Parts: sequence; C-alpha cells; structure tokens
Amino acid sequence: MSGWSYKLDQRSGSDVHVFRCEQPSCGAGSKVTYRLYAADNPMTLDQFRESQTQIIKALEQRKPGQRITLIGVDGAKATAPRMFRARRLTVTPDGVSEYQVNGLLFGTRASASLISSARDEKASNDNYAKFAAAVMHVLAPKTR
Repeated sequence: MSGWSYKLDQRSGSDVHVFRCEQPSCGAGSKVTYRLYAADNPMTLDQFRESQTQIIKALEQRKPGQRITLIGVDGAKATAPRMFRARRLTVTPDGVSEYQVNGLLFGTRASASLISSARDEKASNDNYAKFAAAVMHVLAPKTR
C-alpha cells in the first residue's frame, strides 16, 4: 500500500507484519499490524468480548495510570468469513490519547489478528477497514 512503510517483526518468535503511515491522509505515525494464525478458530463473539475485557485489565496493570476505555465490540456471527472488532481509547498517564481497533478475522484458509492505532479515531477506523479488506483476501478460499 502506498504511503506506508513495512517491517516484518520476528522478535516474539512469530511473524508480525507492521505498517507505519507516512502521509497525512492515513494519519502520519499511525500503525497497523497483523499476524496470521491457523484456520478453524471456534471463538464466539461473546468469548471475544470477554477476552477484550481481560486484555484491557492486563494492559492497565502493565502501565499504572494508563486508562483504557472499551468503546465498542461488534462482529458477524456467520460461519465464514467472520470478523470481530473491538474499539478502544487509551489515555496515558501524561494525557496522550490513542484510538485502537483490534480485530480477529476468520477465513477458511487462516485466521488473523489485525490492530490499527492512531491519535485520531477516524484514522484508526479507516486504516483498519482498508487493511481488513486486504487481509480477508488472503484468508478467503482460493478460486480457480
């Protein structure tokens, strides 16, 4: 995608694809990451919602004074492709705000986690939507 720099991060022992926005139209400094997983993840929307609550608690404990608000959780309950999405607002102890969209995408060939973060809520949502379409193309069944 034009206007984005790319880096493959393998520090955690897994392949995390990291994109950083380098132009005003996507919110310069914004970041989108994704990671691929095996297919056939049976997670439900209710389980995803609960996992987001647990993630927020863990993140707040890791950085005292940081406040994270779960703005919303939504998703399709269809069999495939399924997409679950959580929107969060993080405010650091020094008052800096960051919006995140954290999603899980489930396809027939693989699953993926996708995270978009930006200082602006619209940029975070728009960047997530742009990359979700591309990642879902990777997860979709091959056509002949």
